[in-house]
Order: sequence, then structure tokens, then C-alpha cells
Amino acid sequence: MAQSSQNRNSVANMGSPSAELNVLESARPWYQNGLQYVFKDALPELEQLENPPVRQRTAMPAQTQAAAQSRARAGEVPPVQHRVPPQRSSGSPAQQQGFQQPTPAPKPLRIPEKRKAHQTENICYPDPDSWPSPWSTLASRITPRLQIFWTYAQLGQDLSGQADPARRKLFQSLIGYMGLPKGAISFWPCTASNGGEFEQHPEMFWKGVKSYGVKFVACFGDQTRAILAPDAPANAASVHVDGVQLVMLQDPDFLKTLPPDEQQLLCISLLRLPLF
Repeated sequence: MAQSSQNRNSVANMGSPSAELNVLESARPWYQNGLQYVFKDALPELEQLENPPVRQRTAMPAQTQAAAQSRARAGEVPPVQHRVPPQRSSGSPAQQQGFQQPTPAPKPLRIPEKRKAHQTENICYPDPDSWPSPWSTLASRITPRLQIFWTYAQLGQDLSGQADPARRKLFQSLIGYMGLPKGAISFWPCTASNGGEFEQHPEMFWKGVKSYGVKFVACFGDQTRAILAPDAPANAASVHVDGVQLVMLQDPDFLKTLPPDEQQLLCISLLRLPLF
């Protein structure tokens, strides 16, 4: 009997009315087929099912517990404690571990090269009074900014007091179109008036080019080309004479009859010169 009593204590009675509630899902097929007793040693999960673990409450600190009891007696509602999430460090993992990465060397800055200022040659300009008329009048207006001479066969006539207003308007428009600093352009004649007649003076023109160090000449009209560069082809766009570039352009008496936009289009080659 003692042995039988011991065996009963070591088994789980699965035939009781409430036993079905405690049947493990893994043992339910056996129970539904008539199994009533099973050794606990064979199924240790039954011990955990019959005696579920009791969760232990975390003990409150003595000061916190005393404060809670005091508020309970006074009828106060205890404040709700909010959990503050841990703040993430803004530093990198290497910085959190105390490791400092070496600071990279600064990249060299690219400093744009300064544009070289135009170097004006130290030219000893001749005395304006040393030139005959009408060159002396123009020589008194020449400045160190001079870059280019403009000339045409009718310039001698315009400087003799018989100026053509249409030609004056034409050249004023073209000078504004060029957009060069004041003094960069100067007129220099290759003809002059002698009484009532106009004479050609290419030697005076080239003397002025050499004296003022001019490297570019705007040559308006075929007649002007024939005076300054008689050996140049008639259809040449530009020619070089002794290191000076002559740009061949239309006659001013033809240009003055055109609209301003067409005048500028026919003189666009002047904009391509490397002035300044």
C-alpha cells in the first residue's frame, strides 16, 4: 500500500473534471484516447503547468515606499513615472570608445591666377607740335591707352573743316559698339588737304604708327588699302606690314548708308583683335 500511495503521488491524475484544462497540447491526443495517468518524471512540463512560477515584484526603495504610503493616507494620486529613453551620443563609435581619428591634412586651395595687367611699353611720344597739320591736332589727344589707329581716305577732308556729318555719326556709333576705354582708339590720317586738293601721305601715317607703338590699324575702304598696303590682295580681310596688322573694312561712304546693325556686322572683325 505504501508503494501504491507513493506511485499515486508521483503521477498526475488526468481523469479529474478539471484535468482537461491542464492538459498540454502535446499530450492531448493521448488524453482523448483514454490515458488517465502519466508519470511526472516522463513529462516534467506538468510540474510547471501545475505550479506556475510566481513573478516577484521589485522591491521599492524605503524612501520611495514611505512617500507612497504617505500619499495614500492623504488621498493623493501618485505621480506617473515616465521612463526617459537613453540619449544617444552624437559622437561616432570611434569617439565613444575614446579613439580619436587623425585629422586629415587640409587640401590646398586653388587660388585663381590674377590676370596680368596690360603692360604699356615705355614709349617716348614725340611732341605734338612736331607734327604738321592735321596730325598735330590728333597727336595732342593721344594717351598711353592707345591700342589701334583708325584711318580712311576721306579723313584728311573731315579734318580740314569740310567734315561729313554722316561719316561722323557712323564712327561715333562704331566706337560705342567697340566698347573700348577712352583713348584706346585714335584716328590718324593718311591724306591731307593742300589748298583745295587732297594729297596722299602714307609716310606720315607709318611714322605715327612707329612713333606711338601701334600694332593694329582699322583700314576703311579700298582707296585706303591702296595707299597703305598697295601690294595687299584686293579681297584680303587683313594684312601684316612690318609687324602691324591692318584689318580691311568697307568704305565709310558705303557703311553710312546702312542701318546700325549692318554697320556693326560688317565691322565685327574689330572685336576679335587681341586689344588689352
